Amino acid sequence: MSTDAHPAAAAPLKPKDTLGCVASKLRKDIELDIGDIRFYRKCMDEANLDRVTMPASERGFLVGVSLNSGHQRKIFNGSRTLVKRFEEDSIYIRDFSEDYRADLYGNFDFVLVELSRAFFARLGDEHGGTAIDGLICAAEQKDPVLGHLARAFDSNLALHGANGSLFVEQMGITIGTHLAQRYGNLRERGPRAKGALSQVHEARAKELLIERSRHGASIAEVASECNLSRGYFIRAFSRATGRTPHQWLLEQRVTEARQLIEATTMTLTEIASFCGFADQSHLSRVFLKATGISPGAWRRAAVR
Repeated sequence: MSTDAHPAAAAPLKPKDTLGCVASKLRKDIELDIGDIRFYRKCMDEANLDRVTMPASERGFLVGVSLNSGHQRKIFNGSRTLVKRFEEDSIYIRDFSEDYRADLYGNFDFVLVELSRAFFARLGDEHGGTAIDGLICAAEQKDPVLGHLARAFDSNLALHGANGSLFVEQMGITIGTHLAQRYGNLRERGPRAKGALSQVHEARAKELLIERSRHGASIAEVASECNLSRGYFIRAFSRATGRTPHQWLLEQRVTEARQLIEATTMTLTEIASFCGFADQSHLSRVFLKATGISPGAWRRAAVR
């Protein structure tokens, strides 16, 4: 009988997320995928060392916006090593077509946006056929505009929930356009004389937003009905109504919910489902922000 010791069993690999981080180490780990735009919310409080290694792919580009200070990572690029220290509003841009290897030293709080190559191809078409060659930023780049947008996304995520696809799509288009203009070769165009939202198109857009919102309608679908690109549609709709499509739709839902609360005996859960809210909690948060009073308190006041 052999007396050779058996080699120790290899430690099981810990599951990693789609960005290469060990998921179990994250305090906050949210992912929202709406096709050619994907948002992530990643937070780790401890100063753990984590090696991220990902091969090249055709996923497009990733921009990370830091909401805190203190994170550090060491990025390996061939024989070169870059040490990057993050402060509030620091950003990084990662091209998925390149191999990525880095040591992350924990203590991070990020909003990240992944934008596919299809997104940038469509954005280029919407801006007169411009080919967006790529995105690049300085090693110690800070961007207060992206910081503001990231915090707006984070604060509204709790209000609108994971089902707020119109809100997420609007934020993705805004962030993607900013990235392509500041860190790519997209040039901002002047106001167009043509393509404004006519009264007919405005009425049709509102009808579609209400009709299809319960089935996950996208801004691209509604914009297509108005013969406009989705980026220009958002701007034209906002000029015409004073609200983004998502803000306008929320106002309509709140108005409908208020009428049902006043005139029916439906439960708040039933009203939330009927009006297109994710659940009663979602209804309560949006209703309170819009009216300054909870749905329950509104109903009690209505029956007096």
